[in-house]
Amino acid sequence: MKYYGTKNNKDYGFYEENFDNAVEITDEYWLELLSLQSEGKRIIPYNNNVLAIDENEYTQEDGVWKKLSAEEAKVKQLNIQNEIRKEEIKTEMEELDKKRIRALAEPSLKDEETTWLEYYNTQITALRDELTSIS
Repeated sequence: MKYYGTKNNKDYGFYEENFDNAVEITDEYWLELLSLQSEGKRIIPYNNNVLAIDENEYTQEDGVWKKLSAEEAKVKQLNIQNEIRKEEIKTEMEELDKKRIRALAEPSLKDEETTWLEYYNTQITALRDELTSIS
């Protein structure tokens, strides 16, 4: 048998010995939980049990885990995706800024009508618009 819980009211983990408020689990379930954790799931205490969850399906409020409704989970996942995209946009803009500096220092045409600076400025404007729309 294994025991899941916290001894310091902060850090949760698996233990060989029982202690106050620990949840007892079988060795087989412990191995299953570890396998799920290695696949990206998070292990949490929930209703006197131990679960491996996708974090966008649950939220923690005042130290207690709560299962989200389908709509709440959808909103949480969208917020996560938006934050990831915001970081991607910022990285792309930084790379374009480097290219714009070079375009200023070495003016030349991308094609017959467009300079490289104009081209990069157009790309950055589109990224800024996207960033504004998801902020």
